[in-house]
Amino acid sequence: MEEKRLIFLPVPGNLREKLQNKTQQTFTIDSDIPIPVEVEINENLSPENISMEMILCGMLRAIEMQDVKKEWMDYYSNFILFLRPDIINLLNDIKDNISKNETLIPSSRRRENPEKSISDSAQAHLAHKLILDGKAEESLTVIREFLEHHPQMPGGWFLLGWALRQLGRWADGEAALRKAIELGGDNSDARNELAICLMETGNIKGAKRELETALTADSENTKLISNLGVLALKTGNREEASGFFRTALEIDKNDPVAKDFFAKEFSRT
Repeated sequence: MEEKRLIFLPVPGNLREKLQNKTQQTFTIDSDIPIPVEVEINENLSPENISMEMILCGMLRAIEMQDVKKEWMDYYSNFILFLRPDIINLLNDIKDNISKNETLIPSSRRRENPEKSISDSAQAHLAHKLILDGKAEESLTVIREFLEHHPQMPGGWFLLGWALRQLGRWADGEAALRKAIELGGDNSDARNELAICLMETGNIKGAKRELETALTADSENTKLISNLGVLALKTGNREEASGFFRTALEIDKNDPVAKDFFAKEFSRT
């Protein structure tokens, strides 16, 4: 990955009005304090292309580096709280559970620099939340920032693959997910996401292989079972698909994919 740098810009005009409408006197935008944004070394970024998440990511990095005036750091901290009011609870949860977080941050890093580990974990959790909120495109900035500093962390590559899959970038998603598995992130979620990428590119056999491999270690995972049903439907085997969906409903009567299948079957009769 390319090296990155921080640049400092005025609040972009396209965001200023949106922010001012949103603040309602809970936060005051200071035009005299520039906004940090992290970009690739050779990237020329215009203010119009800056997103809220790029600003948030840049502020987190500026605070971590502690290479700006204290008043700027205080302003950035308040700006972050304004943009993400739930971040305090997030950081407190991370602090409470940091010793259990072995997937995203290696234990050696936690012992050497716990404050940095919390910052890194916050980045990963922020990316996860953005994807869940349907903001996969915005999450890419945060994920790539994380991977810039942790290229060997399987959790970061999983997040990248998950986001790319949601954006319909199947081949890129497949590559990222295979990297996650190669680095030790071999779990049902990674193989399920990989299977979806393979299925969407027409590799039905490969997708089935990934789902079956994941199922051997997680036999009651209804997501895997239902997706095997989806694969069976794609190959025209409704009877086999029905068996998978019945199994899924035996484990979880509210499995959405299985329920949808039988609702459509009922309407056909």
